Amino acid sequence: MDREMKALILGWIVVFLFCNVASAGALYGRIIQENGKPLAKTKVTIESKELITNEFGGYRVGLADGEYELNVEIHGTSFSSERIKIFSPETEQNWRIDHKGNRLIKIR
Repeated sequence: MDREMKALILGWIVVFLFCNVASAGALYGRIIQENGKPLAKTKVTIESKELITNEFGGYRVGLADGEYELNVEIHGTSFSSERIKIFSPETEQNWRIDHKGNRLIKIR
């Protein structure tokens, strides 16, 4: 294989790797209760990924760029967010539980 061909292949590999890294992002933030206290140790689902909030109501999940819906389950009741747009490298989104509307309200 000649030098030009190796350089071309290497160039394509770099482009491929860069495109894959650039399309990976993360969604993170906090979820609080209506009284302002953190929603600690609670199951959060986004797409098919499940995680548990930390003691401060914090969460973090790696996702490809795109639109997603966040779901929280508390004592058998599900609370859903509006669609969230994820942009690389990170998107921050904080939420407050709305028990009357059974939804998550965006805050900041």
